Amino acid sequence: MHLTLDLGTIILLHITSLMAGAAAILHSRKRTARRIGLGRLAIALITLAIGAVLAAFGERAALPLWLWTHLSLVLGTVAYPLLWDGMRRLSGRRRSLYWIVILVPAAWFVLGIVSGFPLVDARRASVFHLTAVTFLAASAVEIWLDRHSEPLPARRPLAACLLVSALIYAVRLVCIVFDIPSAFDFATAFFLQIFVNFWIALLVVTLVRERREAGLQLAADTDALTGVGNRRWFLARLPAAPLANSALAILDVDHFKQINDRFGHPVGDHVLGSVARAVRDALREGDVLARFGGEEFVLFLPNVDAQGARAVAERLRHRIETMSVVIDGARISVTVSIGVAWSGQKGGTWDAWIQTADTACYAAKGAGRNLVKTSVV
Repeated sequence: MHLTLDLGTIILLHITSLMAGAAAILHSRKRTARRIGLGRLAIALITLAIGAVLAAFGERAALPLWLWTHLSLVLGTVAYPLLWDGMRRLSGRRRSLYWIVILVPAAWFVLGIVSGFPLVDARRASVFHLTAVTFLAASAVEIWLDRHSEPLPARRPLAACLLVSALIYAVRLVCIVFDIPSAFDFATAFFLQIFVNFWIALLVVTLVRERREAGLQLAADTDALTGVGNRRWFLARLPAAPLANSALAILDVDHFKQINDRFGHPVGDHVLGSVARAVRDALREGDVLARFGGEEFVLFLPNVDAQGARAVAERLRHRIETMSVVIDGARISVTVSIGVAWSGQKGGTWDAWIQTADTACYAAKGAGRNLVKTSVV
């Protein structure tokens, strides 16, 4: 049985899908603090819907030919560059490329006025489809490229949907340019785009939600003062049980109370932040650092022997000892005492490891501070 798709009905549904998508994105925009790109995406979808309405009225001779052909083309060639710019901003690009959004439709408009090509259906449709293919594919690339810097689950399917939308327009473009008779006509293409439009809007909203949830999770897991993980985050990152040839170190800032009493708590906070950055910047891949509480930091070192664990601790101690903390022209001397718990065997409990490292840290302080003490669990 052959299914016949009525073009008028399909265009109405297509317009509905665009407006519904814009409404969903605007609703999501109201509910999130990071709104960058969402407004552009909604405007792009609304612009496409308006262009489709003009084309629908024009095809029924309800509008002058020169008016609806030129205006619908301008709206279409504005919408897709705007959608691309919105996707760029949504993905994380800070700089908007408004000049491209303005230049592309302006160039087609001027060329249309000079040559009159929008009055010819095939030529107008070719330009619209070419613009759609170019900027939908570019949007897919933008979303895809940032999948490592912000690995949200919605990125890959969103990039795929944008690419599918571009491919639908690309197939129609080939049929139009080479005048190929095909069952894949305008009605079929717009019918497929209806589903893609809904998926793109849904995945944009999903990406925004995932980003908001990731931000809340990061805030819950991060020590606000130093920017490193907190105690809860650290314990969640540890293996279920202690591993062989691994170490756990506790770093305690020496004379921290005196720093607070002499220079004030803001300076003490600055010192803690400086220590955290110094340690974080010197870690190996796979090492885990967190602020454990007060002036204490904790560090997990996997795949390290006893000598290697001590060498890492000594390197960190020296790095902190030699770093420069200057407040109002005065250099503040900062040192740490480090206790290291190491084991060459698998097993035990993390509570025992933490207690061993803490005891070693107190031994370093008792021996004069600015020292490293190691202990085998």
